[in-house]
Amino acid sequence: MKKIALIIALISLQSCITVRVNADVDSSSFYSKETNPDIKVQGTFFENGTNDSKWSNSNGDNWTKASFKDASVTSYVKFETTKSLTANFHHKLKLEGSVRFEIIDENKNVLFSRDFKDSKEENFTVDFPKSGNYQIRWVSKDASGSYFLEWKQEK
Repeated sequence: MKKIALIIALISLQSCITVRVNADVDSSSFYSKETNPDIKVQGTFFENGTNDSKWSNSNGDNWTKASFKDASVTSYVKFETTKSLTANFHHKLKLEGSVRFEIIDENKNVLFSRDFKDSKEENFTVDFPKSGNYQIRWVSKDASGSYFLEWKQEK
């Protein structure tokens, strides 16, 4: 009887852990089950710190998200490719204020950019011409809201 109770307790605990981990991924995720063998990410980083005491973010192997209030800050994730590749992105931004979104290489050349003044959801593709280090950046000005970005490497 004790073994059955222990097994039930472990299954219940497993369910709670699974729900918490999956809760970090946006419910409208396109690429939640994708693996990206040639992409490694690190982050979130801030260029000059953050002035937003309500900043919150989390990251996974193929996604990043944040929420913020009255933020004027540059945040980024480090995005490393081990070869030349093409990646598909899904970006969901809920916004009051303005945000410049960009992907740059290690020489600060812009591969992709968008300026936002309101909420937007979009899919786009970016070619990474060589292996190397890139940054995915959000430059906000008096902005409140959230973003969710996910990606998958084309096979």
